[in-house]
Amino acid sequence: MAEKAKMTVDELQKRLGDLAEVVETSRVEVEAMIKRRPLESAGVVFIAGVVIGLIIGASLSRR
Repeated sequence: MAEKAKMTVDELQKRLGDLAEVVETSRVEVEAMIKRRPLESAGVVFIAGVVIGLIIGASLSRR
């Protein structure tokens, strides 16, 4: 039983390492995209904020 649990912990550590790699790669790509097209990035963030605000406002008004 302890060996099975150890295998599970080892697998979890490997998966967390893989996830950290993916997150770091994605972060670098997003930073590069923002530097290439800052106005488009700001527009996307603004629109996302408006949409999230509308969703929150609609859910609060129904209560």
